[in-house]
Amino acid sequence: MAGFHGQQDFHRRHAHRQWGPPPSPPHYGGFSGYALPPPYLCTVYQPGWSYGPPQPMPPAPSPPPSTPRLGTEIVTLLLRTQIEYYFSEDNLARNVHLKMQMDEEGWVSVHTIASFPRVKRLTNDVVLILRSLQPSPTVEVEDGKMRRRGTWKKWLIRR
Repeated sequence: MAGFHGQQDFHRRHAHRQWGPPPSPPHYGGFSGYALPPPYLCTVYQPGWSYGPPQPMPPAPSPPPSTPRLGTEIVTLLLRTQIEYYFSEDNLARNVHLKMQMDEEGWVSVHTIASFPRVKRLTNDVVLILRSLQPSPTVEVEDGKMRRRGTWKKWLIRR
């Protein structure tokens, strides 16, 4: 039993020691870590501060219809490539969402295609989208709508 009491005695004598660095002394003066209240709640006058309630920010100006960061020719090529992929045989075989957007003659509105994220990243100008598809061998355009050229009947969903 003597050894057991010896271990207890050891822990009692060294209980004040802790692992890690010693605690830092308390910090007095200087920055206290508290933020200043907003100026309109301050009771002391501060030069340069406004003393009314916060004012709302003016609305941001809306962007113009088409703001391509790339040149128009590059955007046109990227749009045609992306939309031709949407109407490709491989994509239409899997893309039920696009097939659900087709009317009874296979047409899809340009506004529907313009809402797709990859097209939206390129432009929001529907005229540019329609113009980019004019030379396409895959997609035909008519009256603000588009469909797969030639084999559109194959992709209709019976409703």
